[in-house]
Amino acid sequence: MVDRIEGETAVSQLSLRNTKDGIMSLLPVHGVFIAIGVEPKTDYLHGSLPLDEKGCMITNEVMETGVPGILVAGDVRHNSARQAVTAAGDGATAALSVERLVSSL
Repeated sequence: MVDRIEGETAVSQLSLRNTKDGIMSLLPVHGVFIAIGVEPKTDYLHGSLPLDEKGCMITNEVMETGVPGILVAGDVRHNSARQAVTAAGDGATAALSVERLVSSL
């Protein structure tokens, strides 16, 4: 587990704590990617929307779920790359799909 990110003007190393024995070690690095919440919080959707085994929502290529009128974009989508740029692209695709849906009513 990362205990500290260290460096003067840039990241230079990580201070790591072994979660089994508590022993500390240092790992030289040049950068760090921080990820928050790698598990989707979709428990409340079970039985309402199609979810994969990890709890991510299943969509087609235009972000539609198996429930008409419900679209999904971003990290909670099945097979998402979990990057801001791909989430933005998903959002744009979903917006275009909603526009088509609304104009067909």
